[in-house]
Amino acid sequence: MNNIDHLIWGVTTAAAQTEGAFDKDGRGLSIWDSFTKKSKNIKDRTNNQVATNFYERYKEDIDLSVEIGLKIFRFSISWSRILPNGSGVINKKGIAFYDKIIDYCLEVGIEPWVTTYHWDLPQRLQDKGGWRNREVITDYENYINVLKFYFVDRVKNWILINEAIVCIGAGYFLGIHAPGKRGVKNFSASIHHILLAQAKGYRVLKGKKEIKVGTAVSCTKIESHSNKKKDLNAAKRIDALMNRLCIEPYIGLGYPEKELPLVKRIKKYVQQGDMEEMKVDFDFWGIQTYTREVVKSAWYIPYLGSVLIKPSKRKVPVSVMGWETYPDGIQYFLERFSTYDSEKPLWLSECGMALSEKEDDTKRIEYYKKVIECMKKISDKGINLQGILLWTLVDNFEWAEGFIPKFGIISLDKITLNRKMKKTACWLKDYLSNHSV
Repeated sequence: MNNIDHLIWGVTTAAAQTEGAFDKDGRGLSIWDSFTKKSKNIKDRTNNQVATNFYERYKEDIDLSVEIGLKIFRFSISWSRILPNGSGVINKKGIAFYDKIIDYCLEVGIEPWVTTYHWDLPQRLQDKGGWRNREVITDYENYINVLKFYFVDRVKNWILINEAIVCIGAGYFLGIHAPGKRGVKNFSASIHHILLAQAKGYRVLKGKKEIKVGTAVSCTKIESHSNKKKDLNAAKRIDALMNRLCIEPYIGLGYPEKELPLVKRIKKYVQQGDMEEMKVDFDFWGIQTYTREVVKSAWYIPYLGSVLIKPSKRKVPVSVMGWETYPDGIQYFLERFSTYDSEKPLWLSECGMALSEKEDDTKRIEYYKKVIECMKKISDKGINLQGILLWTLVDNFEWAEGFIPKFGIISLDKITLNRKMKKTACWLKDYLSNHSV
């Protein structure tokens, strides 16, 4: 038996990138509906109003997942489809839609995993300040209570917030994602509130003890441009921001203030009891990593004093996203997370490779072969890795990049929205037929 044959394979999707049906059956608007109205915000001037039309073609996508041999179908719930105003009246048609997804997964023998929040805040809550407004914590807690009431009887594995650092960093600091806010004040308040909200959501769901509740964290390998002290310290600051800020408060270490002076800005929004409230023992960590960044000191950059050296200048191959594709980061972060708690179950809850429409899909197969090699090394070290969830099933709306990057193992016809298995899907089907639990 192969030393990773015990691993469970699945796929990850997100509502705002796949569902479409943005104004159907009582759904309220989300920040991504508003953000994409300004075409200049999206690289190819598209939007997600139709996306992959998962809303009407969910059975087809779930069937394809089963045909390939995947055992987990992870999808996110659109908050504004459940609560059109973000709070208050429940949209029963929204509940019915997710009931159908969950029931169909169980019917065909694939396990449904739910992500409660994958970046699509209801616009009504954004109108009140979004994640910068502390009241959103209570709104999220109430939303999780609704999900618990309707779905917890059939969904046994839950991921709360997907990649808080990317969600808030891109949406409330850099302004390149919805809701398009910028500045350190927006970031500092929002990152604390979303992390505290997640802790409260955990406690709501863990009222049902037999279920598993975790989080999915974005991880980026950070390296110093040189061995100079100022560059090494710059790399430590960015590592603290990208790879520690959204993790260590939960395990009782607090915010990494020593390495990241920016934390002083965040502490302004910390109220009495917050840090104790944030100590939660997640049932598992979801690790999501795609790339590596090299950092050097830059005194002129406010708050961080650091600058990233673009992959193109480092003369490494880059994807259509402009990223360095870096599967070696998988082993690095799985080992790193195991040092927090060697017994804690770990999932590779997202990984994938972006290709352009013209690139040969064989490159993606080679990427996943490298991922498998990383997982073998992890298994040999006795690290508690449970499985891998691919990003993603069908080529979808990739946020500010629009439909340009192709992460899917299944292609999407832009006109008919028909699906077709790529080489990767066929290869994976064959691989899983011989190596799947």
